[in-house]
Amino acid sequence: MTSHEIAVEAPSHPPVTKREWLVLGAITAAFVMIVTFWAVFTPLHDAPDEPIHFNSAVRLAEGGGWPDPGDAEMDRMILQSRAEAKIPAAERSTLAELRENYTGYHGVDQMTQHPPLYYAYVAVVLNAVDFMNIRSDIALVIARLAGVLFIVPLPYFAWNSVRRITRSPKAGIIAAASLFAVPQLAHIAGSVSNDGMTILFCSAVIWLSVRAMTGDTRWWVTVGTGLALGLGLLVKGTAVPMVAFAAVVLLIWPRELGFTTRLLRTATAMAIALIGGWWWMRNLLVYGSLQPAGLVYPDAPWPEGSGPSAIWFADQAWGRISNSFWGNFGWLSHPLPVFLTSILTVVCIAVVLAFAFRSRADRGKMITLAALPVLLTLALLTQTWPSYVRTQLPAGLQGRYFFVVLIALIVLSAVAWRNLVEPRNRVRVGIGLVIFFAAMSVLGLAVEYRAVYHGVSDWLARSPIGAPGTIILVILTAGVCVLAMVQTVRFVRHRARSIEA
Repeated sequence: MTSHEIAVEAPSHPPVTKREWLVLGAITAAFVMIVTFWAVFTPLHDAPDEPIHFNSAVRLAEGGGWPDPGDAEMDRMILQSRAEAKIPAAERSTLAELRENYTGYHGVDQMTQHPPLYYAYVAVVLNAVDFMNIRSDIALVIARLAGVLFIVPLPYFAWNSVRRITRSPKAGIIAAASLFAVPQLAHIAGSVSNDGMTILFCSAVIWLSVRAMTGDTRWWVTVGTGLALGLGLLVKGTAVPMVAFAAVVLLIWPRELGFTTRLLRTATAMAIALIGGWWWMRNLLVYGSLQPAGLVYPDAPWPEGSGPSAIWFADQAWGRISNSFWGNFGWLSHPLPVFLTSILTVVCIAVVLAFAFRSRADRGKMITLAALPVLLTLALLTQTWPSYVRTQLPAGLQGRYFFVVLIALIVLSAVAWRNLVEPRNRVRVGIGLVIFFAAMSVLGLAVEYRAVYHGVSDWLARSPIGAPGTIILVILTAGVCVLAMVQTVRFVRHRARSIEA
């Protein structure tokens, strides 16, 4: 076999029809609208660490640089901007007015523990709109909307990854729609946070890795993997476990290539990834730590006769991570019902463990994908357990950190459910899942609305885009989402009648 003959995709995947592209486009448009809605709907600075993320972007926009971890400070202007969240939007100040009346700094901005790529991007956007001379809530919404771009490829990544693994157009479309089942994802993606950019690049690594696993031998997959990995490493530490994952995938797949070729490609991808990997090497050399803490909690000695409890910590880790994965909005203060998030987590884990690894042909791929959330869990616990022992605080146990491996979780779930459900029942189950995804998305918005607004008039008064703009956004979002849901259900039914899906 010549190199020209092997540098192609595996030919066994069903061709994509025009209808399938249209349905995927509708799902993508609906997901973008939902995230955009959250970006406007969420009150001013009412997302995890949002004023701190915004503070770091503003500092860069004003030429303030990137101080060492722990040395950056919170601008009182930003803190006062958050204090205006509950007053009518028309009465809010510009950032220039806030700077004039609230000078100086108060508190620590811990975000310089991260690389600066995301904050530099937001700083460019802020300077482009002359952010100091517009209302503070408008500046924040613009920064939020700048991050919506990061989630546009996610439905495609989910669809293409699942479609290639399962060879099922229907499973791929349902996988794209499954993003609606996690309202916390839309909440975080619609806020000022470095998570969105990290999710984009890590999802790209997983998608490209799935392409390699399923026989795509083209060099752009290798180069793209290295580039996405390197950019992810320039955003946040949650991308670090991707290094081992990408290296293992490229060493093993595509099987059509010899080991020497795979080794060369792995080395190439890792070399490209140094565009972001250098940051973490520098941390080890300069600080003696992979990620030095930007905010150090004070020590809290345990009372005599007591000490850290692994059982209590495990209970806290389970509850906090599972709840804030599915939906715990604001500063983790507006949760979905705990019984619901616990049941969903148990069911998802049980189904994956029982059914995702049944196919001998795909078992290696599934084990490799499953290693990602395991690696991330271990990395999270090795950081949070010592902190708990020292401070008595179970800090840092957040489910949103697992969004960087969401595409892998979707693939595992898709394969598991496909193995669990008999072919004659797949249409009914598929349609039921689509309806469930939509219900979860609506439930997330309902929980947030009840927690933060005192009726429609309060919401419209506090909306940064005003009552007319908010009403138009509601109608547009609802219309696009209903259209996408109808098209998705029709596609599932059509595929069932036409070919094995």
